[in-house]
Amino acid sequence: MGALQVTFGLYATVLPFAVLGAWMALALWDLVRRDDLGRGPAIGWSLAVLVVPVVGAAAYLLASSGLPRWQAGVFVGGGVAAYLVVLAVTAALGGTA
Repeated sequence: MGALQVTFGLYATVLPFAVLGAWMALALWDLVRRDDLGRGPAIGWSLAVLVVPVVGAAAYLLASSGLPRWQAGVFVGGGVAAYLVVLAVTAALGGTA
């Protein structure tokens, strides 16, 4: 197993947690700063983001009116695309991801 395989294997392991952390932080930050959202919906979205992390955070970012639609799409799509690229490179190098 080469150094490149180990490096990309590490990225394949750590990247989902980094993306999840970024999505959750961005979603909760956006929820806190929004004035147009009532208390009930804000609590509901917060619970969705915290209880069902990947789906809840991605759904909030894509459905939120607090962020421009293109920006939310780049955040969610970019995280998924980055992870798929790392998985593809790891698989091409012969590692197990």
